[in-house]
Amino acid sequence: MKKRIAAALLCAGLAVTSLAGCSGGSDKSGGGAATTAAPAAGGETKAAEGDQAEETKAASSNTDFPKKNIKVIVPYDAGGGVDITTRILAEAAGKDYFNGNSLIVENMPGGGAVIGHTAVANSDPDGYTLLAYTSAIVNNPLLKDVTYTLGDFKTLGMVCFDPEILVVPPTSPYKTYEEFIAYAKENPVKVATPGHSTSHHIAAMQFAKANDLKFEYLHNDSASVQMQQLMGGHCDAAFMAVGETVSQIGDGTIIGLAQAGEERNPNIPDVPTFIECGGDMVAGAFRGYACPAGVPDDVYQVLVDEFDKIITSEKFIKGMEDAAIPYSYKNAADFQEYANQCSADLEPLVDELKAGK
Repeated sequence: MKKRIAAALLCAGLAVTSLAGCSGGSDKSGGGAATTAAPAAGGETKAAEGDQAEETKAASSNTDFPKKNIKVIVPYDAGGGVDITTRILAEAAGKDYFNGNSLIVENMPGGGAVIGHTAVANSDPDGYTLLAYTSAIVNNPLLKDVTYTLGDFKTLGMVCFDPEILVVPPTSPYKTYEEFIAYAKENPVKVATPGHSTSHHIAAMQFAKANDLKFEYLHNDSASVQMQQLMGGHCDAAFMAVGETVSQIGDGTIIGLAQAGEERNPNIPDVPTFIECGGDMVAGAFRGYACPAGVPDDVYQVLVDEFDKIITSEKFIKGMEDAAIPYSYKNAADFQEYANQCSADLEPLVDELKAGK
C-alpha cells in the first residue's frame, strides 16, 4: 500500500501519509441490544431541531448585512493561483448576492501570506473583511513567529485542491523526471518557492529528502515571481500548483516533469504523475475563504449562505474550468474540520521542519 504525501501536509502543502479514518465508528450498546428512542421523545427532539433551524434561518434573513461592499484579502501578489481564483469568485458574485453589494479583491502580499493573515485576524470582525484562506493558514502558525492561530478564523467554504507540480525552464538540461532525479542526486539544484515554509516549499523539502536530492531554495513572495524566475532561467526548477502552470506548459514556456495528483490532469495530459514515475507523492494545496472568528453569528450565517450559493453556482464552476483551476468543493463545516485535521497532522513534523530552516 503506497504511502501518500497528502492530507495535513498536503493541506499544509507538505507531503505526508494520507489521512486514515477521519470519522469514527458508530457507538454500539452492550449485549448486542439496539437502543431506540421513544416516539414521543423523538418527536420532541425533531421539533426542537426544527425550531432551532427556523431561528437560525430567521436570524440570517432578518439581518441587514451587508450594507456595503465586502473586501476579500488575497495574501499574495496579483497573478497567482489564489488571486485568479478570488477574482473568478468576485466575477461570479457580481451584484447578485450580498444585498446587491460586491466582493472587492485586495492583494496584500508578504511574509509567505503572514501579512495578509495578520491584517484579517486583526480586522474589525464585522464581516466586511474576509480572507482568501489557503494551506498557508495551517503551517504559518505552527512554523513561524506569528500573532494569530488557526482558531482566529472561521471557514466559509473550500473551492479548490490544486496538486503540486515539478516544473523546469524550457532550456533545462533535463527534460524528463528521470533525468531530473539523476542530475539532482549528484548536483545542487536551485528550486524556486513562493516563500519559506509555504506549502510548495514544504512539499519540495519532503520530496528532496525522500529521494536524497540536493536542493537549494530561492524563496519569493508569490507564484508570479516564481514563474518569472523560471521563464528567465534564474532557477533550475520550481514546485508550484498545477493550476498556475497549465497555460505555460501548454505553450512551451515551461516544462512539467511530474504532478502530484492521483491521476493525470486532463489539461496537461502529457505530464505524468509522481506515482507513474515510480514515486509515491500525492500532495497539493487547498484554497477557500474565511472570516475573522469574532464575526457575529447572524452575520456569519449570511456569509456562509451566500458563499455556498456562489461557489456552487454554474458561473463560478465554469470560471474555474476555463482558468484550468481544479475545482473541489467543501461546505463551511466540512472545510473547518478538514483544516483542523490538517493542522493536527502537521504538528508532529514541526520540529523537523524548523530544524531545516
